[in-house]
Amino acid sequence: MDDRNMESGCSHYNDVESDHSKCIIHVDIDCFYAQVEMVRNPELRSVPLGIQQKNIIVTSNYEARKYGVQKCMLVTDAFKVCPNLKLVNGEDLHNYRTASNKVFVVLQSWKCPVEKLGMDENFIDVTNLVQEKLKTTNNTNVNLAGQTYKEPSMDCPCGCHTRLRISSQIASEMRKKIYDDLSFTTCAGIAHNKLLAKLICPYNKPNNQTTIYPEHGTSFMSTLQSVRSIPSIGPKMTETLISQNIITVSDLQEVSVDVLKKHFSSDMAVRLKGLSLGEDNTPVKQTGKPQSIGLEDSFKIVSVKSEVEDKFSALLQRLLVLVREDGRIPVSLRVTLRKKDAKRLSSHRESRQSQVSPSIFILSNGSLTVTEAGQQKLMNIIMRLFNKLIDLSKPFHLTLVGLAFTKFQERMTGRGSIVNYLMNDISVQSVLNLQNECDTSATSMDYSAVSPSSSTTTDLSDAEVEPSPKKPKKVTWIAKRRCLSKEEVASPSKLKVGELRLNSKELEKVSELRLNSRDRSLTPRASPAKDNMSDTSDNMKECEERNCDDCPSYVDKEVFSALPDEMQKELKAMWKNPSGSGVPRSSPRTTNKPKPNTIMKYFVPHK
Repeated sequence: MDDRNMESGCSHYNDVESDHSKCIIHVDIDCFYAQVEMVRNPELRSVPLGIQQKNIIVTSNYEARKYGVQKCMLVTDAFKVCPNLKLVNGEDLHNYRTASNKVFVVLQSWKCPVEKLGMDENFIDVTNLVQEKLKTTNNTNVNLAGQTYKEPSMDCPCGCHTRLRISSQIASEMRKKIYDDLSFTTCAGIAHNKLLAKLICPYNKPNNQTTIYPEHGTSFMSTLQSVRSIPSIGPKMTETLISQNIITVSDLQEVSVDVLKKHFSSDMAVRLKGLSLGEDNTPVKQTGKPQSIGLEDSFKIVSVKSEVEDKFSALLQRLLVLVREDGRIPVSLRVTLRKKDAKRLSSHRESRQSQVSPSIFILSNGSLTVTEAGQQKLMNIIMRLFNKLIDLSKPFHLTLVGLAFTKFQERMTGRGSIVNYLMNDISVQSVLNLQNECDTSATSMDYSAVSPSSSTTTDLSDAEVEPSPKKPKKVTWIAKRRCLSKEEVASPSKLKVGELRLNSKELEKVSELRLNSRDRSLTPRASPAKDNMSDTSDNMKECEERNCDDCPSYVDKEVFSALPDEMQKELKAMWKNPSGSGVPRSSPRTTNKPKPNTIMKYFVPHK
């Protein structure tokens, strides 16, 4: 494909303006792990530095790269090419995750969609921001910031060149802000789609940026030496393409879609063809919190349960730090093992997961914490899952263990939160508190959030006892109130009104009086029980004598005087006319009339 065809690409894109109406920036942090360590320890800036994980150099600074230290090089080989190489262990990713999140926060300050790609890369869609700047910018005086892949031969009628030049200025501002706030140098790619922005980003690395215009997309893609360079093409797809003699991106550009359809689905064949030409309509998706938080530890071989438990314990400590930073409450825990199987001649992974109780995670000073008892509960769950994955009666060989929290729930703490409502200490004044001299004590309310339903791999037998989402756990409130005497009666405080009960000896006496007066078979009590609802004052005694003038001799006057007026009247009517002829009866005309609403109808004696 010659240069004339390449340059005519812009007119092709103009058929559909939306094909290059977007403005995408891709920001990549230079030698990320190494830079994090150099910022933490400035003495490392001037020496060859390698970040080691196990026996591999996962990355190095540019000083070490001058000697030939490469990514994924064995440590022994790295020392051969650079004997004075300084190594830092990078197996604990905590500092790297923290730095990545800080960069993400800086980029979000532009109020544009930001999509994380790993820990050191971010896509930013600045299309709307560019449109706003165009309203106050003289289109003829927009300068390009940084480098360009190629200068355009003519301006595109759709105005994409101007928009991309404005985007390059925004990218420069972002990179400067990252450096000023966090001391990280970055490179950036600016294009009309995510594919070109990512692939052009390292073109002038390090600490620089490159803009590519739409008409140069196809020519740039043809320079890539392997189809594997295209982000959407993985190892298996690469093997399939190579089997058909499609090795470079240029080869992919020249092959017809019909040939690709013989090996891939119709949609995939069309997409592969478009990617090879630099076409990509994938949107930038705002990154939220991850769906799972996990850690793994690989090793040669572990065959002892105690060693496995130590590995899990160390992983759990690091995992709880990540959960605290995330802020959500985990409700599901997954255990992963990689077994060494001689029969399979390769390692394979197996995993199981279980629900965990949200109550294990306590909100303290705005952050989640787990007590030692809570950590022990988690370890018990982990080891139960381990025991289900491994038959301890037989030898086992593990090369990896992993832990992950896979489901979360947000902790609602706002003023309008249901949690806030349920946690309010709302009391109902007791109707038994005749003189407001009661000492109240009640247990605190226990609210447990319901975890979401488990996936098909969840082993519910290992879960902590949790309520079903449709059947919330019943919460019991017990309140006791001391009223006017030493005897205790149940208080209606903290109870639903419809569930109030009187629980006293006096109420039992009332029930006996009502039943026995109707049967006329009651014998006088030898010694009436002492009234624990009365006062010993003279005023109370006078009240008792006045109200109980018509009481039979077997009636305890103190108990009777403590009854409501309506109940006293009913008892007196029964005593005057035992046959019931004197008791008021409802006439047909008044049967359906609503009865007066009194608090007494809510009191039911215990049976």
